[in-house]
Amino acid sequence: MKLSFKFFLIVSILCLSSVLNAEQKNAQGLKEILERPLMERYVLDELKDLRIENMKLRIQVEKRLTKNEVGQTDRAARYMTDTIGNIFYLIAAATSVLIFAGWNSFRDIRIKTESIVEERLNIITKKYNEKMEKLQKEMTLQSEKILDNQNKIYNTQYIHSLWMRSNLETNPQSKIDIYDEIININPDDAEVYAYKADAVLDMDEYEWALNLSNKAIEIDPEYGYAYWQRSCANAVLHNNNEAIADLLIAIQQSPNLKDEIEGEELFENLKEIEEFKDLLS
Repeated sequence: MKLSFKFFLIVSILCLSSVLNAEQKNAQGLKEILERPLMERYVLDELKDLRIENMKLRIQVEKRLTKNEVGQTDRAARYMTDTIGNIFYLIAAATSVLIFAGWNSFRDIRIKTESIVEERLNIITKKYNEKMEKLQKEMTLQSEKILDNQNKIYNTQYIHSLWMRSNLETNPQSKIDIYDEIININPDDAEVYAYKADAVLDMDEYEWALNLSNKAIEIDPEYGYAYWQRSCANAVLHNNNEAIADLLIAIQQSPNLKDEIEGEELFENLKEIEEFKDLLS
């Protein structure tokens, strides 16, 4: 009887230990799952691409600057070597000329030679300084162009990511905030003003939408979607003639918008106008 009791006790302990280990492992697994960070994948992809592009551009800039510096040093050394050689030739030539001319005084020869050499050195130094200054200006201009292109690449990628974010947003105010960021980077983009007008119309801000549409048309007079937004705003504000005129221009510039007329709720005030009926038919 004692042996059976001990055996039962040992089995119970082993079972309890297995259950506790399993619960501990489940709890640990659940903890690891809960501790995993949640991040927007497309933002990470955009940042990764941006870092790679910047790294490549930086390597290219460094290579070009190094190559220019080596070339500049080589030209300077070659220039100085040629200059020194020319000076000695000048000294020898001047001495020969002075001797043949009958200058017997070595003092006169030395003074005249020093004058010629000094004058020649001043001319050479001036030319060298001018060339160095020109080369420096060209390198500075090239560096500015590289930095400007780098900024354009960054702004293009950032604007692209903002457009992606705006497509995911459902709240009109959040879309407007994103469009404002794009406008701060590129204030001459007619498309962003037109899409901002669309978001403003969803907030029943018709005068604001009218002003945004006018801004988009001012930037790009051939952008059909801007005329569509202005037509919507004018229709709600009972500017029927202006709404019809803008709608005709919008369809002329973007014929695919004609399929959207019947489903647009903001054109409710235009349904009894003959021109509008003609468009529907």
